[in-house]
Amino acid sequence: MNKLSLKREEKQTILLFLSLPLLLLLIFGLLPIVTLIYNSFTDWDGLATDKNFVGLKNYLTIWQDPVYLQAFKTNLFYLGSGLLQIVIALTLAILLATKTYGKNIFKAVIVFPIMISGVATSLIFRLFFEPDGSFDQLLHFFHLSKYIRFWLGDPTVANYTLAFISLWRHLGTSFLLYFAAIQGLPAVYQKAASLEGANLWQQTRYIILPNIQTVLKLNFILLTIGAVSAFEIPLIMTNGSNGTATFLVQTMKVAFEQKLVGLGSALAVIMSLFVIGLSYAQHRFQKEAD
Repeated sequence: MNKLSLKREEKQTILLFLSLPLLLLLIFGLLPIVTLIYNSFTDWDGLATDKNFVGLKNYLTIWQDPVYLQAFKTNLFYLGSGLLQIVIALTLAILLATKTYGKNIFKAVIVFPIMISGVATSLIFRLFFEPDGSFDQLLHFFHLSKYIRFWLGDPTVANYTLAFISLWRHLGTSFLLYFAAIQGLPAVYQKAASLEGANLWQQTRYIILPNIQTVLKLNFILLTIGAVSAFEIPLIMTNGSNGTATFLVQTMKVAFEQKLVGLGSALAVIMSLFVIGLSYAQHRFQKEAD
């Protein structure tokens, strides 16, 4: 009886200590998710007390309205930036993993941008690319004035400009992942390959790339999630104007500026499902690697 009473008291103590965290999780974690999903089936404007159920109308609007498809296409610029980021970061990681003169300086330069907040980065480049700003002055200096554009206002070049800024800011993250993975490879592999006369390209193709496939896959998924959730750079630099509104920026504008919270909730649900799918794929890759 004493042992049973002790076990019962232990269970009661555990439940007592877990009750508050579980309550907080329910209120601030699960309840908002359920509310978001419910709101996506209503025409709520965020202010009225009544919510009219409209079924799948919001989702059909997203499917049929080209504005939201255009917002999704804008995210593709950031996906392209992410793919280019993989190539550049991997190349730099391979080169700097070898005996390169001054490689510590190069590593510091590559990693430095990730230490700057997204807001600060956006404000710096906003001044850099403003009309007759620093970038235009550089083009004047090199007698390339004919290539000057309204870098943040011209719809034909604005997304390329923002994608470049995203590349500059996040390159260091991918570089660190690849550099750490390469440094983690047994040195005997590359030493043996060097003794056999393998050059850097052959070592990369047959030793480095096969052994860091997991890191490559995981980083690709992380970059894809980042491309889908691109937000602060287009919001701060252009406020989503001139065709630069990403899916997340468009969601915010619909919900809070146009007061269409129901439609904004539907956009948020779609984006969340997409991110969950990518996260699941990342989990599968990690599980297979283990």
